Amino acid sequence: MIVCPYKDLGRYAPVIPGLEEAMKAIDAMTEWTPGTVPLSDGNRILVQEGVTKAKEEKLCEAHRKYLDVQYIVEGEETVGWAPLETLTLEGEFNTEKDIGRYAGPVDCMRIGAGYCYVVFPEDAHMPGIHLDQPHAFKKMVMKLKV
Repeated sequence: MIVCPYKDLGRYAPVIPGLEEAMKAIDAMTEWTPGTVPLSDGNRILVQEGVTKAKEEKLCEAHRKYLDVQYIVEGEETVGWAPLETLTLEGEFNTEKDIGRYAGPVDCMRIGAGYCYVVFPEDAHMPGIHLDQPHAFKKMVMKLKV
């Protein structure tokens, strides 16, 4: 997992294929309407907004074909994280949607506006949660093939 200000994310472009294209697309956006922005090679950006949920209401998720770069544009969220190997798969992994849901203990970190985090296939993550009270957020989730 990588956590950094969005302004510093570009330094990882040499090791994250598709990151440069995704960042250029985000930087060129004039409106951030919820939806999907397609990129080359099956990559995409999901523009999302909402309100965080209590940690107890969610499971972790992990992906096999894509990594996530989650950039908080407005508001804040807390993200839970754990090494995938320490958690238990709940149900079956959905290969079509490239997502599995996992249960187990996580470490939590607040991510504020202007910051982003990168989670790789070995990183189980629980995005969009809160530990105390709900928070509104708007974010860009870059789904990039690994």
